[in-house]
Amino acid sequence: MTEDKSDQTETPYNYSFEYIQKKLEGKKDSLGMLLKEIVRTGICTECGTCAAVCPVLEWDDLTGQPKLIGKCTGCGICYNQCPRTITDPYQLMGEFKSGYVANTNIPEVIGGQDGGTVTSLICYLFDEHLVDAAVVTMKDPNNPWHPVAQIITSKDDAIKASGSIYSHSQTVEALMDAVRQDFRSIAFIGTPCNIDAVSKMFDSPTGMLKYFMRCHVLKIGLFCMDSFAPDAIYPFFEREGIDLSKVQKMDINKGKFHLYYSGSSEPVKSYTIKQLDKFKSSSCNFCTDLTAENADISVGSVGSGANKNTVFARTGIGAEIMEDAAQKGYLKIEPFNAINLNAVLFLAKLKKVSQYTVRKRKVFIVRDVAEKEEVRIETKPEVESPEVTPSLGARKFMSVSKNVNEEDKILNISLTNTIGYVLEDMKIRIVAVDEVFEKSPWITTVRELFPFETIEIGYPLDIPDGEAIKANVLVEASTEAFGKIFSRTLKITPKE
Repeated sequence: MTEDKSDQTETPYNYSFEYIQKKLEGKKDSLGMLLKEIVRTGICTECGTCAAVCPVLEWDDLTGQPKLIGKCTGCGICYNQCPRTITDPYQLMGEFKSGYVANTNIPEVIGGQDGGTVTSLICYLFDEHLVDAAVVTMKDPNNPWHPVAQIITSKDDAIKASGSIYSHSQTVEALMDAVRQDFRSIAFIGTPCNIDAVSKMFDSPTGMLKYFMRCHVLKIGLFCMDSFAPDAIYPFFEREGIDLSKVQKMDINKGKFHLYYSGSSEPVKSYTIKQLDKFKSSSCNFCTDLTAENADISVGSVGSGANKNTVFARTGIGAEIMEDAAQKGYLKIEPFNAINLNAVLFLAKLKKVSQYTVRKRKVFIVRDVAEKEEVRIETKPEVESPEVTPSLGARKFMSVSKNVNEEDKILNISLTNTIGYVLEDMKIRIVAVDEVFEKSPWITTVRELFPFETIEIGYPLDIPDGEAIKANVLVEASTEAFGKIFSRTLKITPKE
């Protein structure tokens, strides 16, 4: 008897191989992807699997990588068998019980962020008395578009808190405050990194909430590709002529960051994500979770179309809540096959493979040791730089280390960007200080210094032959945006 496949219930992963092979890796540059992502990034294990499974590849012992001995057909077999590639849907976006395309059915929420699904879920949870409180991120009323984590306890608060802020928020601190206030059932809304923290607190053997029986937390995770440092990106927007106090909404759609003024449906300004990459939080370079894999319910705008959300119910309680919220009129939902899974898998893969390209970069500034500069005996007072932006507080822009090459009389200085975002057009000034005088000044400008990138500078010490290596060297750094960000005198003393 011939089996009628049309009557079979389709599960999320029945066609996973088709998606992965044809949509992600089944291109004519499959070997090129293998070389780009695995071989040239230095994470190849040299196991030879790619050459073992492909008739037109052989392993080159001399170069330690595969090489073509025939025509590549783009079948993707080499890429898919490699132990370092990430190709399975479970690996890319985690396990889930049910998937939906959803949008709000609450009049007050329609027209909000994307589909308004998260706000509608919180409203449902409060109306049905399923939670006592919710931890959300809201805009700071005293500091436009800066995030502040809050505990809310009503449907009205949930509607006021709607909207996305693309910056890190200390939501776990608010969660612990809610626990201390004896709230027994809490909805926690956060990005994948926040969700991971809460999961660890409950699941880890050393988790603080593992044996805390008086509190249940429902984790609602938000899809997140990047988070931006407010102290870096907002001054940039202001320099671009954008009045943040007039901005009603920000969103990311189709690879662009859009800003909307109040009362306007068209963005006042749009930027490609690549343009804003320099303002991205450095921790995002290490994150591999797009879809909040450890949440009960994961919500995002990827793969669902305009004014809708992609939703993955990952746990039993998550699926029950989604179905009941729809049944009671809080949400409109469509079945899993309405999701453009290709888009989700594509972005999830970009996030996963970011771990391959994270490197600690160094910039070497070379100066001719033989070059002699005129000694400046008389110094002029420098123009005072503007004060550092108050919102930065005591955050440290730079760290410094030094060592002396006594044979060549070179002071090797290492300056590292520790602020967590790109420093632009940074002026570095190094000068030897002799009592009240300065000599051998050296100035350079670094166009961009990326987070945790290090500059190596060799500064010649003007010390006559036969004398001990002893000097005071002043190192200063400043930017146009923040003024003087670093100033320190390095004391060089003879080795005992």
